[in-house]
Amino acid sequence: MQRLAPVVFAFAVVAPASAEHAGRVVIVEHTPAREVFVPAGDFTMGLGPELADEAERQCNELFAMQDMSDQQLGGSNGAVCQNYRAELDDMSLRKVTLSAFAIDRDEVTVAEFRACIASGACPLDPMIDGDERYLRDEWPMVNVTWDEAQQLCRWRGGRLPTEAEWERAARGTDGQLWPWGNAPRDTDFNHGRARNSTFVDLRRTPANLAQPFEFAGDPDASDGAAVLAPPGSYPWGEAPRHGGHGARDMAGNVAEWTADAWGLDERYRGYLDLPGCTLDDPDAENAHWHCINPTRDRSDGPWRVVRGGSWRQPAWQGHPYLRDPFNYLYDGHRRFAHIGFRCARSI
Repeated sequence: MQRLAPVVFAFAVVAPASAEHAGRVVIVEHTPAREVFVPAGDFTMGLGPELADEAERQCNELFAMQDMSDQQLGGSNGAVCQNYRAELDDMSLRKVTLSAFAIDRDEVTVAEFRACIASGACPLDPMIDGDERYLRDEWPMVNVTWDEAQQLCRWRGGRLPTEAEWERAARGTDGQLWPWGNAPRDTDFNHGRARNSTFVDLRRTPANLAQPFEFAGDPDASDGAAVLAPPGSYPWGEAPRHGGHGARDMAGNVAEWTADAWGLDERYRGYLDLPGCTLDDPDAENAHWHCINPTRDRSDGPWRVVRGGSWRQPAWQGHPYLRDPFNYLYDGHRRFAHIGFRCARSI
């Protein structure tokens, strides 16, 4: 695995204090800015039928490799992938116009969350209720609820990114299939693999029967990280400079909370009734959807949209136009060892 080196700049001192130092080159280490800036403009959000077909195929293949009961899944294998396909169909391509915003270059780390706790702005609960194995200062902060993620972002003067902002930062303006381009690079970002049915059987206990996301995947150390990796460790995980402006780990490492609500019914599942969206020419046979700063909020349901794939999920779930098949489990009040976050703000 290729690791990122510190960014450095070299420059000549043009006005030396003495002739002795004339022409000397000084190397200055420069820490990249916390945020990247995304200008106002349009991009294409969502996916077409061919990509939806492929995601449905991958979903069916995921479950074919495992022997999971209907009770564990909250529905049969076929029903999960069938519902997933319906969701993807509701996420059809559309032009989205966004105002300018800034988004974190990297996922929020444990050290940053500790600083928020020390300030009194964030609760201690994630450090107590979460799994202590994931509490390394240099790792992304996981086992954090949606509300706790929002608290840190507000402490910093920001908020969670909307789903549209997240996809724009990850995908750029030209509809790329991955943050870095269109070619897959399975060993150059931190992802997982489908669970082996033997391990599923070993972990099958009453305590986790209600948590089928446990069966979604296992770590895959072949990509260079057995579990989590420090944000920015994978150079190919950087989003496109053209339109994405350099946000990192937009595929893999940890999946990320977004601001948008999610729901089991059609109105809250895809983009069909997404606020801010209208048909550009309703009477035309080939009318196209156009959305302006879309986001979906609701107070009557706990689910929130999660994006980006993670260290425990198969690589295909890292596509920047996809959610994963288990978004119906992502209750914002719960903690997940594979979900973290990054912050954004309007500018």
